[in-house]
Amino acid sequence: MSEKIDLDKKLFEKLDKLTKKKFKKFSKYYVNDSKLFINKILRDNLISGKFPIHIYKTIKNIDKKKYDSAICLLRGALPYSIIFEALGWKVHYVICGRKNEKIVGHRLELRFNRSVDRSMKSIKGKKYLIVENNVVTGNTPIRATEELKKYFSIRKPDLFLDYIIPINDWMKGADFFDGNKSKMGFFGKIYTATISKKNRCKNPFSPRIKISPRESLKLKDELLCKLKAL
Repeated sequence: MSEKIDLDKKLFEKLDKLTKKKFKKFSKYYVNDSKLFINKILRDNLISGKFPIHIYKTIKNIDKKKYDSAICLLRGALPYSIIFEALGWKVHYVICGRKNEKIVGHRLELRFNRSVDRSMKSIKGKKYLIVENNVVTGNTPIRATEELKKYFSIRKPDLFLDYIIPINDWMKGADFFDGNKSKMGFFGKIYTATISKKNRCKNPFSPRIKISPRESLKLKDELLCKLKAL
């Protein structure tokens, strides 16, 4: 048991170290931003002590050959994008989202910057996968999609998410992404690693795919080796 716990701990630590290292390249764009950077994989799973290996398996099951690259929406998607890179994906980076914790009324009010990654120019006309951590309204990936289509003539993108926040009464007034055909229609295939249990427990999400203890251990060893190779 201690060996398994140690492996989980090593995965959390290695992924967080790589995430922070990558974020340093973009930190200058967040000077004086009161919204702190949070590693969502660490935040959502550290209390349990179990590394969410189902996220890795979900990403591993995506057919990489169908895409030219993935596009990470900074900042929230960064730790997920590290896993994509560990699996050999080419990843580009754009900034899209709120600044200074300001709640916006429309997605056009969100901050967007396509110039933080010089390699972005190579995606013109290509097929790509947007990587985001989770969505409530979906405004961030939709805004990114609109801008990228405008500047790079890309085809309809697919979307990877850890989870979708379900419609609920404790966020009244929000224009939810969950079940919204108009919003979900901005994307082709939507991959989600985790699904909602539709309740209010402390962790209302569960893995979309089941993994046996034996497979879990094998996948964790495999991911740790890939992360060490980055």
